[in-house]
Amino acid sequence: MNAGLADAAAEAPSHVPPPLVRDFDLFHFSAPTADLYDECSRISREEPAVFFTPHHGGYWVVNRADLLEQAYADWELFSSEKSVGGAGVPPSPAEIPAFLPVEIDGAMHSELRRPLNLALSPRRVQELSVTARALAVRLIEGLAPRGRCEFVNDFSLKMPMELFLRLVDLPLEDLDYLLKVNQDFLRHPDISRRHAAQGELTAYLDGWVRKRVAEPGHDLMSNIVHLQVEGRPLTHEERVGYMGTVLAGGLDTVGGAMAMSARHLATHPEHRRHLIDNPGAIPNAVDELLRRHSSPTFGRYVVRDVEFGGVSMKRGDRIMLPLMLHGMDERRWDKAGEVQLGRSTRGHMAFAAGPHRCPGANLARVELAIFLEEWLKRIPDFAIDPEGQVLFEMGSVVGLKTLPLVWQAA
Repeated sequence: MNAGLADAAAEAPSHVPPPLVRDFDLFHFSAPTADLYDECSRISREEPAVFFTPHHGGYWVVNRADLLEQAYADWELFSSEKSVGGAGVPPSPAEIPAFLPVEIDGAMHSELRRPLNLALSPRRVQELSVTARALAVRLIEGLAPRGRCEFVNDFSLKMPMELFLRLVDLPLEDLDYLLKVNQDFLRHPDISRRHAAQGELTAYLDGWVRKRVAEPGHDLMSNIVHLQVEGRPLTHEERVGYMGTVLAGGLDTVGGAMAMSARHLATHPEHRRHLIDNPGAIPNAVDELLRRHSSPTFGRYVVRDVEFGGVSMKRGDRIMLPLMLHGMDERRWDKAGEVQLGRSTRGHMAFAAGPHRCPGANLARVELAIFLEEWLKRIPDFAIDPEGQVLFEMGSVVGLKTLPLVWQAA
């Protein structure tokens, strides 16, 4: 990211001071082999609290932990509503149904979250953990004799994704297709391909939603499509949009967190040993690893003229809220770039905050803890394969594209 560009400033609205314009592109801001969190750390240290990027239609970018906390909490000032712009970066095409309940605010948002809150309650998550552990053990025991793997595709995408497909009762044989389309939707650098992928996911879900309406089961999708809000059933478009949110959330973020955690442990044997010797430390370690490697970015629409973070925002402006900048803010976290396994992680924003906080947080924590427990039991010593290449991916959810690991096979 450059310090400032005159040509970019020329594209900014007249109320944006030219010195605050930056060439920040969420889909291009680091080379694939560079550690994108190092770049986030630099941005957090060196760039203004709020700056403006002309990319993707133009956004204010919030670059301080305290301001991110305020913005996520204030839905009346910074709206997620599809009708006024939505939560996507960039906004999704008008013909794509709103991603519910993410792209709606207020009382209806609360009503729409009910099936997710029930499906992902602590008691239900405890039941799902049995299946999650069995999946993890099966995958790890299949990998252990090989002495190597490409962790992202061999494990961190497969375990949570298979669990998710079971939760919504979608065919396991669709896994590879859905992963590919979802990756394009969240990360492809070509906006036309991202929008095309959104369309493909919408078309895929359209048929399944119609099937569940006609033949309901006992899965999460059935509960969603038969939900009533404000005394009425959901429309078909609302059902498809809701399932689009669930699909995108369930197919990527947990796997990304696993990959970043595996990368850290591969390069920090002292932390591996600590968790092996002190399994009771794993829950806190999960939250610290999540804090250090927060990944999603959401957008908002400014509802009214406001002074925020020292800048004048106008009604209709777009604002970008990258959660990785929260986790890397030295003003909020002492030595933010370090993983400190004993650190208090209270207030981290890996799952966002406010009314739109991720309802899958409980399940994500359990899946990550199970991964650490079962992997370290069976493959306690592993490293990054020097013959391979660690590749990062940018996008609305940042993460790893490849993570080659090696260990001594038994």
